[in-house]
Amino acid sequence: MSTFFRRFRGWIFLGLMALLFLEIWLGFPIKLENPDSQITVENKTPGTEEVQQKMKGVHLVESSKGTRDWELYADAAEGFEGKGKWQIQKVKIMFYSENKVQFTVTGKSGELDTKTKDMKIEGDVRTVSENGYRFESPSIQYQAGPRVLESPGPVRMTGPSDSQGEGMVVTSNFMRGEIDKSLVHLEGNVVARRRFKNGNVFGVRAGRAEFSGLHYQAHFRNQVTIEYGALAPGRGVGPMRLESPEASFQYKSTSNLLEFVQLKGGVKINDAEKYATADQVRIEPETNRIVLNGKPRVVQGQDELMGEQIVFIDGGKKVKIEKMRARVEKDPSER
Repeated sequence: MSTFFRRFRGWIFLGLMALLFLEIWLGFPIKLENPDSQITVENKTPGTEEVQQKMKGVHLVESSKGTRDWELYADAAEGFEGKGKWQIQKVKIMFYSENKVQFTVTGKSGELDTKTKDMKIEGDVRTVSENGYRFESPSIQYQAGPRVLESPGPVRMTGPSDSQGEGMVVTSNFMRGEIDKSLVHLEGNVVARRRFKNGNVFGVRAGRAEFSGLHYQAHFRNQVTIEYGALAPGRGVGPMRLESPEASFQYKSTSNLLEFVQLKGGVKINDAEKYATADQVRIEPETNRIVLNGKPRVVQGQDELMGEQIVFIDGGKKVKIEKMRARVEKDPSER
């Protein structure tokens, strides 16, 4: 046995060395595997997204059918893999119709869906129409299909100023802007106020209101109530209350100066001294006249006055009647 061992011990030693080398060669890589990479993969929370791309100074343009739909500027943007959306910061978006800017929206942050092109803007959002109406809201959403802007929360609108004073201020619960028609609809508890240099004040309440983004027009509907007159003591007869199904604010064609307010559909008027009704009523703020047409009728005390047209002059201090028909009740003691 010893002779056999001495004869083959060299080969046995080489075999043992080969086995040791093989063990080291196979085992060493296993020890070098990175355990951290395994933990990252295994412990990844389902549904989480990793940032795919970051950009600064973003400028995007969306067009369809040969015309520009919108143009977006942002200070920064982040895209997320598998999510198909971009998070954008300090946003300015110009919405076009027939290659003309109709509305400009600005906000602190937003989200853009790269597939649908829908957007949501949040944080001190301001929407400005082409003719200068400013709408402020916490957030606004853009739906690319119908091309509309919607604000599901409270909205404050400020109209442009003119020579009569500051612009009209309107608040409501909801706003919807039709970009292609350049129309803005306000709904839910619509309240408007406008003060004039002569001291008179307009206060309007309605269920709905509509404003044109191109022309200076405004329409109020659904149980419209208007309070009009001088609020300061000793000036005029005080606020006059008018109720009507609808009211339209008409501006001069050459400027944003309010020319008159037209109420129709059966109008009721009340102040501290009289009561009146008519089919149509026109308020002229510049001349401080209120014109009643369509079976106008005024009741003051026991007197009832009717005619083809009745005009309240100087905010209601004087009454002018065209083709008057009067019915005067005598005092019972004089009968």
